[in-house]
Amino acid sequence: MAVMSGNGTRMIQFGVFEIDLRAGELRRNGAKIRLQEQPFQILTMLLERPGEVVSREELRTHLWPADTFVDFDHSLNAAVRRLRDALGDTAENPRFVETVARRGYRFLAPVNGTVPAVVSEISVSPPESTHKGWIASAAALLLLTGLGVGLFLGRRTSPPLISSTPFAERRLSANPSEDPVSGAAISPDGKYLAFSDDTGFYLRQIDTGETHPLTLPQGFRAMPVGWLPDGSHILVTSVTPPSQQAGLWQISTVGGSPRKLSDEGREAAVSPDGSQIVFLKGAAKSQELWLMRADGEQSRKIAGEIGELFRSPVWSADGKQIAFLRGIYRHGEYGVEPQIEILDAGMD
Repeated sequence: MAVMSGNGTRMIQFGVFEIDLRAGELRRNGAKIRLQEQPFQILTMLLERPGEVVSREELRTHLWPADTFVDFDHSLNAAVRRLRDALGDTAENPRFVETVARRGYRFLAPVNGTVPAVVSEISVSPPESTHKGWIASAAALLLLTGLGVGLFLGRRTSPPLISSTPFAERRLSANPSEDPVSGAAISPDGKYLAFSDDTGFYLRQIDTGETHPLTLPQGFRAMPVGWLPDGSHILVTSVTPPSQQAGLWQISTVGGSPRKLSDEGREAAVSPDGSQIVFLKGAAKSQELWLMRADGEQSRKIAGEIGELFRSPVWSADGKQIAFLRGIYRHGEYGVEPQIEILDAGMD
């Protein structure tokens, strides 16, 4: 991963940092950062294999000879902590050095402009009313019919969506298991990830991993479900007392007071032009599909009878139709006979 510069130094770049292997120096925006030898060696090993797990045993063998008597666990933990301090990183919300429980460490950020090939996924907690069988059916149906629905909904002239190029998964968050991500949404331009966990609401720049908390009113806990096309407002759900019912709100990426759109709503999706929002209402065993303007006005039910269940509403590319999954709750079975359906989305 190292590159040779004109003066013969071996340089590795990641974010605002660069490491000079020959001089043994770490720099941030050109300014030298003091880093002790062991943390420097750990960083070098991680940068040699970005996206891969470097085991604690490998680090021990590299840092301490076999005849060295040392409290290995304590010393390694301290060295990694000093490395994170130098990078301005944290174990709880890492941008660069991720702890892989009981195994070792992994470097997350792009190195020399190349994104590490990390195979993982965001852990998102499902709604309390979600049943595993229903989710499995929904995922399978949407996966198998997604291409057909996409072509049907106004993309007939697009090139084939199936490519021979293999897909590469990239990890965008690294929350510990005791604090999973509760919701996440990527901005329309693909540059930012909005996500929430038990500690708050965050915006992360995807290419650099730089993460900032979004300041929200005290006691307002939000979970992102989508972005508005302007890229500066996010659609979220929030549970507010005393009803404990999840409602839909709009928040700004620069903070400020949230704006309530609906007292009840979840699994929402914003239309491509940002003018309408489709969302779900109802209890675990009986739900409805609703449509409203993006300002919360003209809210109306468009589908749903007693005992029906809905999941995953999505918009067509032209914003004229909505596809969704509908099933039936019957005799204690959740999500019987799920099927994909399509409705016109015109407002009265």
